[in-house]
Amino acid sequence: MIMKLRFKEWSIFILLLIASVFTACDKKISETAFGNTVVYIPQAVQGGGINNNYLVPSVLSYDTTTNNFNVDSAGNKVNVYLGVVCSGLQQSLAGYSVTVSTRSDTINQLIANGLIQVAPNASKPVVLLPSSAYSLPTSVTVPSGQCQTTFYLTINRATLKTYAGSKVALCVVISNPTMYTLSSVNQQVIIIIDVDSLKLL
Repeated sequence: MIMKLRFKEWSIFILLLIASVFTACDKKISETAFGNTVVYIPQAVQGGGINNNYLVPSVLSYDTTTNNFNVDSAGNKVNVYLGVVCSGLQQSLAGYSVTVSTRSDTINQLIANGLIQVAPNASKPVVLLPSSAYSLPTSVTVPSGQCQTTFYLTINRATLKTYAGSKVALCVVISNPTMYTLSSVNQQVIIIIDVDSLKLL
């Protein structure tokens, strides 16, 4: 009888021990950050993985208040929205910075090979946006506790209007993240601006 009672006590003790172990494991698993922590330009994925094209204005909708650009008439400039994002659950642990630059040779090569004339209005000529026409930050910082931030490609409105009837293109690249891993594919975006579709006055 004593043996049965002790066996029963031990059984209950073992069950409680196992339950506490699983509870502890579940808590640790729920607090564990999964996924690859990769830094990239979100606009680079709008091509659905086929390319890194970022059409301005967006072909999804047209509304100057909600689209992927805004016209600052008073400042005589057009701002194209860009951003930096960090994927994975590690994203909130620390802030990070990236270097921002452009690659004119990439655009020139795409133009030479006829690979940048895309719909809509695919027959329009595409030219490289000259460096004298725009400004771009040389680096972007995402604050601690955040996974993303926005920055702008700011283009002189008067200069942009001189390209009426054409599209202008620019390759923007991020590099040297101070934290995390840089995307091997979406670290650059090909911005293609249909000047007429911006409806600049």
